[in-house]
Amino acid sequence: MNKVFLIGRLTKDPEIRVTPNGKKVASFTVAINEGKDADGQELTQFFNCSAWERLAEVIEAYVPKGTKVAIIGSLRNRSWDKPDGTKGYATDILVREMEILSSKTEIDNFKQADTNPSQPDSKKANQNPEDDLPEIDVEQLNVQMPF
Repeated sequence: MNKVFLIGRLTKDPEIRVTPNGKKVASFTVAINEGKDADGQELTQFFNCSAWERLAEVIEAYVPKGTKVAIIGSLRNRSWDKPDGTKGYATDILVREMEILSSKTEIDNFKQADTNPSQPDSKKANQNPEDDLPEIDVEQLNVQMPF
C-alpha cells in the first residue's frame, strides 16, 4: 500500500502549468511543523506535492500560500540525468484528495498580505479567535489513555 496523509501549510502560491496534451497540474510545497528539538529549534519537514486536472483547478482558485490543508495521496519517485552526468532522485507526493482547513477569512488575509505587504497587522484584524489557540504537543502530556 502506498498512501500518505499530511496536514500542513503551503509555503508559497502553487505553480500552475498545462502539459502539452492540455492537462493542468498544480505543484506546491507543504510545510509540516513537527514541534521542537531538545535545543528549542523548530522541526519542520517540507514535502513537494503535485495535483492534476480538476484538483489542480481547485487549488489554483482557492489555495494560496499559507493555507492549511489536509492531503491524501501517494509517494512517487522520479529520477533525471544531471548536467554533471550523475543521476538525480526525488520523492514527491501525488495528491489524490485535499481538504482546505483554513477558514475563508484566513485565506482572504493570506491573499491580502501578499498583495499589501506594508500592513503586517491587517492579518490580525479579521483573525478567527480560534486561530489564537495554542498548539499542544501531545507527546509532552503525561496523560493515561483509556485504551
